[in-house]
Amino acid sequence: LIQIAAGVYSGDVVVWHQNNLTIRGVGGRPQIKANGANAEGKGTWIIKGANTTIENIEFSGATVPDQNGAAIRQEGAGLIIRRCFFHDNENGVLTGGNPASNVLIEYSEFYHNGFGDGYTHNMYIGEVNSFTLRFCYSHGAKIGHNVKSRARLNYILYNRIMDEQDGTSSYDIDLPNGGTAFVIGNSIQQG
Repeated sequence: LIQIAAGVYSGDVVVWHQNNLTIRGVGGRPQIKANGANAEGKGTWIIKGANTTIENIEFSGATVPDQNGAAIRQEGAGLIIRRCFFHDNENGVLTGGNPASNVLIEYSEFYHNGFGDGYTHNMYIGEVNSFTLRFCYSHGAKIGHNVKSRARLNYILYNRIMDEQDGTSSYDIDLPNGGTAFVIGNSIQQG
């Protein structure tokens, strides 16, 4: 268990190699502001370990030279994100294609992520085993998608996924690989 005290952390980028980590903001929500820094040319936090849980943290400003920087880039297997806020990154969350991985994102907000080229998104889930998005608010993606997933099995449950009046996303939900998808109880609005 790693606990991060509330505060502003500028340029604080890291590669997490450890397995079975829980990283939690305490005493409020810590703000991780990339401010031009990146790890491995990929983003703010690179998750290489398995079974990682990230709770109650705000991420902003992820940029990299190839314009595909992610606030959280998952390369290991198994990721849980809970009560986090991702805004103004090139990608909010970007996962690799690991067929043994299951990704759960809940009670989190994604806003205004994307480089503006249509290839970067609020969240982009690669070819993983399963993806569950529940009780989240994803809105205002810049040209890209509010939710994009290539998972074999998708559960998109009880979220607000919308552009609102000034949104410019390409799709609210994009599931380009098909697979099995349950899209239930969501409020969806295209701008």
